[in-house]
Amino acid sequence: MIYNILSIFNRICILTVRSPNWKKVRDKYLKNHPLCEICGSNTKLHVHHIIPVHVDKNKELEEDNLITLCGQHCHFVFGHLMSWRSYNSNVRADAEFFKSKILNRP
Repeated sequence: MIYNILSIFNRICILTVRSPNWKKVRDKYLKNHPLCEICGSNTKLHVHHIIPVHVDKNKELEEDNLITLCGQHCHFVFGHLMSWRSYNSNVRADAEFFKSKILNRP
């Protein structure tokens, strides 16, 4: 079993048990989406669950519930709206919007 501890920085511990298939799904997703979908970084990548596993366990392995975000800033800022207690169900639309702004900046 793989355990995931969320919200440790807010002194809240939500413990979720991961599927034994999570690592395989994660690795495949990163292979197909090897860059942060907001800033384009290829380092410190996280496969982020749009709807967290502790909210809906059934979405854990669904590819349409995943997005690659860098651990530098994008995961915290866009994936969690600057609070590990929160999540952003619109992160995919936000990623497209901000990526477009980054690519077309003056």
